[in-house]
This record gives sequence, structure tokens and C-alpha cells, in this order.
Amino acid sequence: MMSAQVMNPAIRAPEIHNPVFRSAPGKIVPAGLTAAALLELYERMVLLRRFESVAQTACRKGETPGFLHLYIGEEATAVGVCAHLRPTDWITSTHRGHGHALAKGMEPNILMAELFGKRDGCCGGRGGTMHLYDRKTGLFGTNGIVAAGISHAVGAGISARTQGKDGVGVAFFGDGATNHGGFHESLNFAGIQKAPAVLVCENNLYATATPLASATLNPEIATRAAAYGIPGIAVDGNDVIAVWQVMADAIARARSGEGPTLIEAKTYRTVGHHEGDHVTGTYRTQAEVDLWLKRDPINLFRARILDDFGTASADELGAIDAKIDKIVAESLEFARNSPEPDATTSSLYVYAEPINPADALVQAAPTATVTQSWLDAVRDGIAEEMRRDKHILYFGEGTGERGGTFAHTKNLWTEFGPNRMVDTPISEQGFTGAAIGASATGSRTIADLMFADFVFEAAGQIVLQAAKLRYMSNGQMNAPMVVRVGSGAVRSAGPHHSGTYHPSWANIPGLIVCMPSTPADAKGLMKTALRAGDPVLMLEPKALFATKGEVPTAEHFVPFGLARIAREGADITIVAAGQLVHRALEAAEKLAAEDISAEVIDLRTIMPLDVGTVAKSVAKTHRLLVVDEGWGAFGVGAEVAQAMNELAFDDLDAPVGRLHTDPQPHPLAPALERAMLVDADKIVAGAKGVLDGKPPVPKHWRYLGGQSAPAPVAVAPAAPKAVTPPAPAPVAAAPVAVGDGEPITMPFGDLTISEGTIVGWLKKEGDAVKAGEIVAEIETDKAVVEIEAPIDGTLGPIEQPKGTVVPMGGRIGSVRR
Repeated sequence: MMSAQVMNPAIRAPEIHNPVFRSAPGKIVPAGLTAAALLELYERMVLLRRFESVAQTACRKGETPGFLHLYIGEEATAVGVCAHLRPTDWITSTHRGHGHALAKGMEPNILMAELFGKRDGCCGGRGGTMHLYDRKTGLFGTNGIVAAGISHAVGAGISARTQGKDGVGVAFFGDGATNHGGFHESLNFAGIQKAPAVLVCENNLYATATPLASATLNPEIATRAAAYGIPGIAVDGNDVIAVWQVMADAIARARSGEGPTLIEAKTYRTVGHHEGDHVTGTYRTQAEVDLWLKRDPINLFRARILDDFGTASADELGAIDAKIDKIVAESLEFARNSPEPDATTSSLYVYAEPINPADALVQAAPTATVTQSWLDAVRDGIAEEMRRDKHILYFGEGTGERGGTFAHTKNLWTEFGPNRMVDTPISEQGFTGAAIGASATGSRTIADLMFADFVFEAAGQIVLQAAKLRYMSNGQMNAPMVVRVGSGAVRSAGPHHSGTYHPSWANIPGLIVCMPSTPADAKGLMKTALRAGDPVLMLEPKALFATKGEVPTAEHFVPFGLARIAREGADITIVAAGQLVHRALEAAEKLAAEDISAEVIDLRTIMPLDVGTVAKSVAKTHRLLVVDEGWGAFGVGAEVAQAMNELAFDDLDAPVGRLHTDPQPHPLAPALERAMLVDADKIVAGAKGVLDGKPPVPKHWRYLGGQSAPAPVAVAPAAPKAVTPPAPAPVAAAPVAVGDGEPITMPFGDLTISEGTIVGWLKKEGDAVKAGEIVAEIETDKAVVEIEAPIDGTLGPIEQPKGTVVPMGGRIGSVRR
């Protein structure tokens, strides 16, 4: 279909080095186009231009609030691309997105009303110029964040394929986005997945005011596609026929399953970056603007219709101009007459109403249970939901055939295959954004980010896109995705693998934050999340992965915002979440030995936070201690304590105590980490302090609240004193002989494995063995571990037989020299 690739130095003299596709000159209408189709392209381009000209005037009069980024000069690209799209195809756009919205089919009336911030706008005035959504026309959204929408389009394309459709996701973005990580991660992911997507870079030379040639040593954006193994083509973005032809090939590739295409449309905005930005005089010259004005896409196309093709007369084109002027005038009047949004609706569409899916609110009758490990229970819950909903996807690094870093997706790849259990590159931002696009368009997706610390790599997508989508779109769209991560401290994992950060995420309107403490609750919350309407951050404490518990065999859900009474008591209430629920229960046992009855409440979810259950408990116990793995400042303890001031002040007989992880990064050394963490003994002391009227106060940053404190001073350790080792404690008689040689032990390694079962011994007692020779095999929840002889010698005695469950580091035999 494409017939000409030529250099055109007039487009952008010295920057262009690669061929730029332009439509062939001459009087023959290009294949695939008709006289009627040419008029449709012309009409749509004129609509974009006249609409924005009127919006520009309204902005200058002060009629529209907020920013206004105009698309004037680039109309050929949006129209040429969108001419091939169906309402069921999705596009994502930029802060300069009016043209894309109109080209995709948005009604001018509702678009203009949105620019005016009016009730009848496409988003009811919630989004405005940079945040336009229209589900019925397939506009996923324009976007105020550079490069953010590229991954959404990739996800929308994957979603269409998952649902057995030939729909396509199309992303529009500027040249500035090509230097953003979101661009590179999305192109790589789209390529490796052969996603049905078209990625359209509108290269208008400037990222705000920074020339592309000043921001990269390779300003030829189309050539970057080669790095990701996908086609890339540069096209004259002011030649609507050329864009139409290039898009025809790209859309055919996408629909037929051949994968994505990168299109670089070389074009130019003849207006400022935003309304109020000077067109010339700062970062570009009048001569440059004048050069591009001579290549105005509408004037060029009008001349071709009249002079080259002769498919319409000047009067016919004039009639189209008059028709569009009338449509745009009506849109302006519509926007002016549209009422302001009702102020009482301001807080609508933050979360789903109700926040829980109906299934989670059904109180199931008690059923039989089975003892399961945490990871098995959650895995089974995911499998149940993937069987029920054939469109659920799972994105993660190594979560496919390998079964995940923690063996937490073991066997899912075997059952559901690589098209649903998608092994991703290390590109948290890219595949999390794709998960948003897929989830919002019919294929709910779990984005597995492995560790809570890694969520920050995708924070912009979670906070600015997923959590805001329902609100920005005025309830038209939502992102029912799950972000799954292992969280919290476990066995000295160090500063980058030990965080939880749940108070920070709970501060994001539109995001649900879960932190279960039992296998049953972890499974139940995951199943609820996979039927809910909002994005859910599922924080699973790594320290609990090896734990076991009773899990209902029947279908099991746990609703968001409903705390659990983990232990009843009468003297003090202890509130916790995640792994600290277990420490609180240990503390309650120790307190009971001193005749102190502690009630332990498991919050289960941080947002929504069930302060009602806490208040009822405080009405009974009259004292409260909050223990939390998050830091004290601005955290869960402060929120729960203040809620009790509001809900249960008269019931409190003592100030609320707060016990938190110290506000510092997690050190590696076990002694240092123990010093900062909350444990059972600290909880016991904290509870006694509350009962004595002296509640614990968490450490804060040194200058918090204006209270200055001297910085701690490092003191050199004193010389070690000679000490007499204590007499060994008596040891119970072992059930088998213990060898006096070099011990053979279950090796330490995986952070989340605490035990394994001896599969068998490969050598017999008395056999000669060499150092490093495999003598036994132990199976953990994650893998079969080969046990090596530690030295050359003779095996024996074998201290633990086949089938024995051995703790990590436990002794199983020895080798004598």
C-alpha cells in the first residue's frame, strides 16, 4: 500500500537523516481511498482546527479554567491514524489530546463542556483538558503525565487478544516521551508479547521547550524500534494521506497478530507549548514557524483535493467549512450554557460503591477446613478465580514456568499457560501500566512486583493512573487490578528488600491496601480483590510465607474493611496487622501468664481501616496499644489513636500507646535489625506501660515538631572482657545417635523457606563420600534441594530418616574423617 519513501529536506533540515514516508505525488487517488473518504478526512481535520481555534479564544477570554495545550498544526496525524480505528479500539493520548479525542469520535459538545469544567462535559468537569475519557468512543484517556499512556494502550491490546477480539490499542505520545522509561519499557514489553498495538510518536521537535536534538544523540525516533525487534517507520506527519497509508499497514499487522509498530509522525505545533507560552522569541524563531506554516496540513490537503485529485470543488469544501463552523459554534454555546457541577457530588467516584463486591458480603456458613501453607492458599485462590474468569491475567518476573521467586505461582503456568501467566521483563513501570490498560478494558490483571520496595518503580502508574481513573473519568472507567508484593522484614533481607510502606499507600484515595496475617485471610482477600472494582495493593508479609493455617475448603472471601478479633480479652486491646498480629498473640500469651487479659485485633486491611471494631473493643477494655510494622510518624498508630479520640474518648482510661518499627532503613546485621523491629517482648512492655498510664511513644525524626535533639554519637566498642562460658544446658536424649564428625545440615538460603522434608538418602551409612558429593535430597515448598557432603570421609550416622521434616539449618547427619 505504501508507495514512496523519499527525503524531504524542507521538513526539518538538518535533523532528518533517515527516509521519511510521504504519499506519492500525482493525480491518482491512492489505493484504498475514495472521493468520499478524502472528504471525510478533510472534514475531520477542519473540525480539529476550528474547534481548537474557538477553544483558544475562550481561554484567552478567561472562560476556561486550567491549562490549555493546543494541537494546531498536527491534525493530519490524529485524523490519518484514527480513520482506521473502530469504537471498540482504544487510544491513549497526551496533555495535547483534544485532536485525538475528536478524531476518535468524541462529540464536540461534551469536549467543549469539559474544557469549561461543566457538568455536561465528558468527565463532568473532573478531568478538564488534560484528562479526557470517553468509553463509548474508545478514548482510554488523555494524560497529564508524559509517557504514562503508552503502556495502557499495550495492555488494552493484550486485553482484546485475551478476550478473543481483534481490537487494537493505539498510543499517541510526543517526542519528549521517547526519553522516558515508560516508552522503553512499553516498547520492549509490547514487542516481546507481540501485542496488538500501534505506538504513534508525534515528533513536533520540542519537549515543552527542549529541542529533541538537545535531549538525545539519536533524534530519529523511528530507528529506535529496531532495538526492540519491531518495525519502525518515519512518516510526514503533515501529510494525512501518508499517515493514513502507514497506519493501514500498522493496523493490519496488529489485527493479524504480527505485533506492534512504532510510527514516528514528523510534524509541528504552530502554537506555544500551552496557551500563554510565547510562540517565538525564546526557544524557536519566527523563520522556523513560518517554514512550517507553509506546510500547514489542512492547506496542503485542500490543494491536493482541488488540484491533484479533482474529487471535490471549492464550493463543496467551503460547504464543509461552513458546516464545521456551525458545529463548533454550537459546542461553544453548549459549554457556556451547561451548568456547573453540583458541589455535593465532588467526592463521588473515588471508590466503587459499595467498595466490596457482593460475593464478599455474603456470610458463608462454617465449612470444613484444610491445613495449608500461606503460598498454597493464595495460589489456590488465584487459580479458582482464573478458572471462573477466563480473562484474568498474571504479569510478573519469573512467575511463569519457574513458579515465582517464592514458589508462589507454582503450577499456575502449567494450568493456564504462557498467554495468561505472562513472564515479563524487569520493567515494573511498563507491565504495571499494561496491567492497568488490560484491567480497565476487560482483562483483570495481577501485577506481581515481588517486593514492596519495588512498588516505587511503578508508583506513578499506581498513584496517578490506577487510583485516579474512576474519579478522572467521572465513573466511566476503573482499574480493577491487583498489585501483589511480598512485604516486611524477614531474616536480614537488607535495606532494599525489607520495607512495607503501607501507611504511604493507604494515603492514596482510590487505592485499597490489604495486609493479611493468616493463610485463610490471604486467600479470602485475594479472591475479594479479584472481584472488586478498585485497584488493590496486596501486601503479603514475607515472614509468614512458610506459615500454615486452617483454610476453608468451600469458596472463601474476606471483605475489605472488616477487622478480625484474633484473641478476646478484657484488660487491654492490642491492634496489629500482618506479621505483627503473631507477635501480638505471643505477647498476649506472656501477659496472660501475669494475669493480664489482652484482646488482639487483626486489622486485615489498612485502607479501608476498621476503626469501628477497635472502638467496640476499647469500650470493653478501656485501654489501647497499637503495634505496627510501619514507622510511627504519620502512620497507622496515629490514625487509629486519633480515631479513638473521636469515637471512644470517654471509654479510654489511659492514653493510647503506639509501638512502631524505628524510622530508619533496614540494616542487614541481625543485631541492628532486631533493635529497630517490634517483637513480642516490646509489645509486652508496651502493654504494661499503657496499663500503668505510661504508654510507649514511638521514635520520630529528630526535628519533628520543632523539638531538636542531639544526633546520636557513635562510641567505639570497649575491649572485650574475658568471660567464662556458661555451662551447657541439659539436652534431652536424642531419638537417634548423633555423629561426632562434620555435621550435615539443611542449608540456609531462601528468605521465605523455614523447613523441608527429607526425600531420601542417596548414600548409606558407612559409604565413602567426597566433599561436595550429593548424599541426600530435601524438598521444600519451592524446590528439591541437594545436600552435599561437607568433607571427604565416611557417612554416618544418618540422624534423620526419609520423610522427616527438618527446620532450616537443622542437622540430619554427619561425615567422619
